[in-house]
Amino acid sequence: MTNTPELGKNASTDPDLHGSTPNPRSPRHTVGGSSGGSAAAVASGMVPVAHANDGGGSIRIPAVVNGLFGLKPSRGRVSPAPYPSSFAAPNGVQHALTRTVRDSALLLDVAAGSLAGDVFGFGARDDALRTGPGGGGPFSEAVRREPGRLRVGLIESLRNGPDVDPECLAAVRGAAGLLESLGHEVSPVAAPWDSTHVAATSGLLMGVSLVGAVDDRLARLGRELREDDLEPFTRVLLDHYRATTGPRLHEALEAVQLIAWQVGSAFDDVDVLLSPVMCVPTPEIGFWDTRRPETMYERGVLSSAFTTVFNLSGMPAMAVPHGTDSRGLPIGFQAAAPLGREDVLLSLAAQVERAAPWPLLADLA
Repeated sequence: MTNTPELGKNASTDPDLHGSTPNPRSPRHTVGGSSGGSAAAVASGMVPVAHANDGGGSIRIPAVVNGLFGLKPSRGRVSPAPYPSSFAAPNGVQHALTRTVRDSALLLDVAAGSLAGDVFGFGARDDALRTGPGGGGPFSEAVRREPGRLRVGLIESLRNGPDVDPECLAAVRGAAGLLESLGHEVSPVAAPWDSTHVAATSGLLMGVSLVGAVDDRLARLGRELREDDLEPFTRVLLDHYRATTGPRLHEALEAVQLIAWQVGSAFDDVDVLLSPVMCVPTPEIGFWDTRRPETMYERGVLSSAFTTVFNLSGMPAMAVPHGTDSRGLPIGFQAAAPLGREDVLLSLAAQVERAAPWPLLADLA
């Protein structure tokens, strides 16, 4: 087991229970979250790969700040069994953080598949959703073949979204230039979704799930909630979303479909969407502080504005390391594809890895 923020509600891994997990490349800086302990274990060389899950960016955020590869698979690609989840289930997926694209693809070949009765699922091998250049087959084969000439849509800003730091913009523009040099067609596109609507919808679904998780735990313990059971930010979320009504939840679930259709329309003329992962370069520990809820409300969206929408839509998305910021810390880009097209992303990421290999921590020692 590795460290995580309390109930996964932070893009930095600093729980009161176990303390902060520092970034292996710079102990003053965050390791990301929520799969921060996994990222530290992989980035530092403790293990070659580690399990991670992603309900709003929890694979991609720690990947980008640690110089790792992080793929969020399509909704239903990997079964959640044996642990059922409630209204966060449309958002959350399981996979891993890895140093190489090859390892991520091999793990996905092993883990992909549905259990009979899964609410969301592709089946053990759904090659019908993995056709196109090179055909279907194992994901590990996608890594070994060229992606072909892809139409790439570059998203640099979001409607009603936060400002993007110039270093994050420079990183994604550099990635766009690399993709053009590899033969892909890159053109700017406008995101057809509203960032505020995405954040509110995801927040409500995750908040309702949080209420259920806390209440289930208290029922098993046979007691009421105590003042010191939860961190301040978790308690704020619990009290706020406990008042959610059935009609409001119904509206949020319908909004998931509406947002997904908007995201789907963005792929009418492109094969891949390219964007920053976060709106800020890797911040120092304490930038997101669950002991001070105001920092979470003021700054939380800076971590997930570009990532959460692909959890709502269910489409695969990945964080790929590419370059460093002005402090020498890793930075990178996000790429997303239509539902079921992990093969496209893996093939593209492997091409980038061959053309511009990212240095591992051991390489820098």
